[in-house]
Amino acid sequence: MDIGVIAALTFFLLLVLIWTWILYPLLLLLVGSLARPRHRIGNRFLPKVTVMIMTYNEAKTIGKKIENTLSLDYPKRLLEVFVVDSASDDGTQGIVRLFGGKVRLVEQGVRKGKGSAINFGIRKASGDIVIITDGNAMMGKDALRKLVRHFADPKVGGVCGRFMAKNLHGTSTAEGGSLYWRFERMLRTGESALDSSIHMSGEITAIRRSVFTPVDEGNLTEDFDMAIGIRKRGHRIVYEPEAMVYEPAPTNVRDLTTQKRRIVIGTWQTLIKHRSVLFNPRYGWYGMVILPTHKLFQVSTPFLLMVLLLLSAVGALMASAAFGVFLSLQLVGYALIATVTLLVRAGIGTDLKVFIVPHYIAAVNWICVLGFWDFISGRKRVTWTKIESSRDML
Repeated sequence: MDIGVIAALTFFLLLVLIWTWILYPLLLLLVGSLARPRHRIGNRFLPKVTVMIMTYNEAKTIGKKIENTLSLDYPKRLLEVFVVDSASDDGTQGIVRLFGGKVRLVEQGVRKGKGSAINFGIRKASGDIVIITDGNAMMGKDALRKLVRHFADPKVGGVCGRFMAKNLHGTSTAEGGSLYWRFERMLRTGESALDSSIHMSGEITAIRRSVFTPVDEGNLTEDFDMAIGIRKRGHRIVYEPEAMVYEPAPTNVRDLTTQKRRIVIGTWQTLIKHRSVLFNPRYGWYGMVILPTHKLFQVSTPFLLMVLLLLSAVGALMASAAFGVFLSLQLVGYALIATVTLLVRAGIGTDLKVFIVPHYIAAVNWICVLGFWDFISGRKRVTWTKIESSRDML
């Protein structure tokens, strides 16, 4: 291969990585801080709302979740609450029944995954706006009002609340997750101002029932799939940082890996299903910039880094001094990250962000590789494995 071709490919990959992780966030930070709302916000807009709590074996948290939902600041005559339960066998249904007529139990009868449960439950919803939430996600008291006010504008099809991963046990893994969600919050704020938030969070998804289309029941990231479907129909997805939901963050790498691998598989599923949206000007900034950068480039990052390392090695073997230096810098960087990871795993420096951040980034990139392998090898289950460490009481 010609050294000029290697140099061009290297420059292109560097540009993609710098754009994804530095320039794009800076652009969104600027847009999010300067842009005015692109839609009408109705603070007195009070439509009928259905809150759907999705459960499978949530006996540990469902009682507190229902209490949290019933305590939300929203007119009770306009609020319908029901639990869509997918054949729990741990007593979840019995706990729900204790609340009597305040909460409706919708039994699916068989466990087919969250996407199937959403399709099953939403057919029974009577609210104009449907809030989909998890059994271990606790919402802020004014979350409903903050979410629904955006639906005063008919062009808004979905609203994403602010997910907060709580580090209850002070672990480095949970702290890394908290830092990640702060970064995500900044991205989604800017994306919402520019066009549409990349997608809604499964813990606090608000959709206009009239624009809902059935979820792909084989998809592992139903919130992402729903969001693209809404955007394809010409509606926007708004990010509302004042509508907060809290959930304990995974406390160890094993639980983080289980959670993120599933997300990576679902991300690839959704990107391929909706590939016509990628780089498509028909969908504005969302199709041209937001979807490719926030999803395609992010989950491709470890592979781009591998190719970059390989190109550098080839260039160095061709006696290029510049490639030799670049290769050395990469190897030193990876050696430092490996050292930090080993120290954190050994319990050293777990309270230092200078250690936590590279450790978390390394873990997430490795999970992206594992998740992609699961995807191409067809290893996926729509009946998700629960993360028990995220069921600790808040």
